[in-house]
Amino acid sequence: MNWYDQAIIYQIYPKSFQDTNDDGIGDLQGIIKHLGYIKDMGFNTIWLNPIFVSPQVDNGYDVSNYFAIDPILGDTNDFSEMMTKAHELGLHIILDLPINHTSDQHPWFQDAVNDPHSIFRDYYIWHSKVDGHEPNNWGSFFGGSVWEKNPTDPDEYYFHLFDKKMPDLNWKNPEVQKSVADIAKFWLEKGVDGFRLDAFIHIAKANFEQNSLDSSTKFPIDDKFYAKLPAVKDYMSGFVKEIKAFKPDVFLFGEASSAKARDAAEYTRPDEHVCDVVVNSDNYGEVYDDSNPDIPKFFQDRKLSLEMLKQTYVTWESILDHVSLPTLTWGNHDISRVLDRLNLPVHDDKITKLLAMMLFLQRGIPVIYYGEEIGMHGLKYQKVADFSDQRAVDLISSLRQKDFTDKQILRLLNNQDEMTARGPMQWDSTQYRGFSKEKPWNWALVDSNNVDQEIADPDSIMNFYRELLKIKKHDCFTSGDYRLLITDSNIYAYQRKTADKQGIVVANFSDQKAEFTLPKNVWRKVLANESSEVEDGVVKLGPWGCCALESN
Repeated sequence: MNWYDQAIIYQIYPKSFQDTNDDGIGDLQGIIKHLGYIKDMGFNTIWLNPIFVSPQVDNGYDVSNYFAIDPILGDTNDFSEMMTKAHELGLHIILDLPINHTSDQHPWFQDAVNDPHSIFRDYYIWHSKVDGHEPNNWGSFFGGSVWEKNPTDPDEYYFHLFDKKMPDLNWKNPEVQKSVADIAKFWLEKGVDGFRLDAFIHIAKANFEQNSLDSSTKFPIDDKFYAKLPAVKDYMSGFVKEIKAFKPDVFLFGEASSAKARDAAEYTRPDEHVCDVVVNSDNYGEVYDDSNPDIPKFFQDRKLSLEMLKQTYVTWESILDHVSLPTLTWGNHDISRVLDRLNLPVHDDKITKLLAMMLFLQRGIPVIYYGEEIGMHGLKYQKVADFSDQRAVDLISSLRQKDFTDKQILRLLNNQDEMTARGPMQWDSTQYRGFSKEKPWNWALVDSNNVDQEIADPDSIMNFYRELLKIKKHDCFTSGDYRLLITDSNIYAYQRKTADKQGIVVANFSDQKAEFTLPKNVWRKVLANESSEVEDGVVKLGPWGCCALESN
């Protein structure tokens, strides 16, 4: 068994975790300050969103220097101190590594633009204009075309799948593969334990002579041309083989936002040089309100479907069995917080605890976004002008043209936009919630508990998480087989089983009392989100009640 098979990951957005120099931006010293807190909560692995030098066009995912820490976060001494103290506490550190693109300020791109004979020219993707316009009609994830004119040659374009200031790397070039591996090895030498490989499923592109047949917009997003193509595995193979040879126990955590279960199995095959696990962005059991086609899917209202959740996880657990571990997550920095996003029937700590128990005790690696352990909500901005991320700007422009009011648009943005999930960690009740003495870089109203409050309350969400993560480390919930149990439509129940231990989780997704008959055995309750009873082999749960049980 590898160390990461037992990982319990705490995702930190460094700019929003803790500011120690009062500039309104979180920093590495802020992470160092709370390493003890993270350890005490029961986490053993920390995933940091990008910390490399960046113009911050995309909050660090546009890297201009992979070999240095961005000064807004600290320096190499801070990084070394963080690594040393984390390892002393038994914590592993994984870094977010953008491998699909760089910043347009990166020296590779700058040299390629300024010198047509540069050795870095083939590090990027270029194409001459076709009939006086872009080479094809493919749409960027950030709006508009994937093609942007070369600033030094108006007859030529470069390819960018995301922002125009983030040109895509040309992974066909073996030198790119080697250069990215060299970056990874540089940080492995400094003690890093693994990487989240950002957007790796996009590193291969189709034939640029093809056009999308989607006529809904001028530049439609059509990811069959630039997601999950066969060459992804070819390109990844050499890269992974090289860094695994350098550090065999490095943890490679691939971001595959649109991956289905079979894709995940292909990208984590133990007999091939690919990822150890992958995470996707659509395993939340959400049903979208598509009654208004003017609203893009990402911003549509949604609610939790227990039936879809069951289908999702039984599929993933079945297909990944004997291949790799699923990742278990309610969200991350690219989507609004789960308590805001799903339009839950009531705001009740019991539901927050139920969501955590139901998901994280399944077979797989929990990935918990900072603040989830205190039931943290997203920011609530007061006006649409407060949103500056490209997806929000595009939505505002589009819906205003369709006579939506700013009040209607603001509600959609506050419920779904990713920037609401990147607010400062709520440490205490002071003006800026203990994050900083100065106004945070991303600040708006937020209705959340804070760590100080949660510590003092034995029934708090935070203390429930602490107990839950202890139970996650039990053999049956770490390495046990998984079986979804047959229940009525409002119950989610599953069994975990090793050779000599068993565990069962039962969750009542309704506002009515419920009962569930346990398999015959001697069961003991190990954690519940409320007073619950186990009598004569029957679990009796109140509304939104959940219970974990174990048996030898």
